[in-house]
Amino acid sequence: MPRVASCGLTTLDLVQYVDHLPGPDEKVQAREARVEFGGPAANAAFTARALGLGSRLITGLGSGPLGLALRDQITAAGVEVVDVLTGREWQPPVSAVAITEHGRAVISMNAVRSSAAAVPEGALDGCGALLVDGHHLALCIDAATVARLAGIPVLLDGGSWKPGLERLIPLVDAAVLSADFAPPEPVDWGSRPVAVTHGHHDIHFRQGAEQGTVEVRPVAAGQTLGAGDVFHGAWLAHVGRFGLDDFAGGLRFATRIATLSCRFPGAHDWAEHL
Repeated sequence: MPRVASCGLTTLDLVQYVDHLPGPDEKVQAREARVEFGGPAANAAFTARALGLGSRLITGLGSGPLGLALRDQITAAGVEVVDVLTGREWQPPVSAVAITEHGRAVISMNAVRSSAAAVPEGALDGCGALLVDGHHLALCIDAATVARLAGIPVLLDGGSWKPGLERLIPLVDAAVLSADFAPPEPVDWGSRPVAVTHGHHDIHFRQGAEQGTVEVRPVAAGQTLGAGDVFHGAWLAHVGRFGLDDFAGGLRFATRIATLSCRFPGAHDWAEHL
């Protein structure tokens, strides 16, 4: 079985489905509520595992109650967890998500206070690709460095610009960026494959001299939670199986899986319908 790794952020997601977002001093009744793991790296690792690959998540959870609960959930989903903050009272970031039929509102915290820095020896053994999301930045840089020395393709999930990413970017072999990715200075990607997503609009990509688009089909606005993470996880799975040569094919595959995920609530329910 091919194996891949995802390095970066895990969050505890508190998701509530409501008819409308509350105004000032207003309370609203949720139709449904969920407490589940989230975060770009964790959801990508889940996606790769759901698509039949061995999947390893390199992240920071810590030994507090939230970290232990997240570890149990992720492990139960079949993902191997490498927690670089084991034994520390680190509290994973919590995201509060309110979803209506028209879209969602999110309050979250990134891993800006993380002390995670080094990948344990052997964490990438047997992996055919590594995805980094830029959270736990020092950890992502170390993982990417180890991967490159081992000849493992390094993929960047560029959801947004984060200070310090200029040190990670030279270590990646390919990138999928959101339209919100706004570095303070232009990035020279050279001949590396790069794609830019635009939400529900088509994806634009470049690989060497080839340029093109990948069609994105319309989806319900209220069901897009985690769709970007699913996209990156499916791309990671494709690269883990087939390598980076067919960049456009990987994007098309990832788009199909992400679109499927939008037919079901949350970032995980879709996996039961493959």
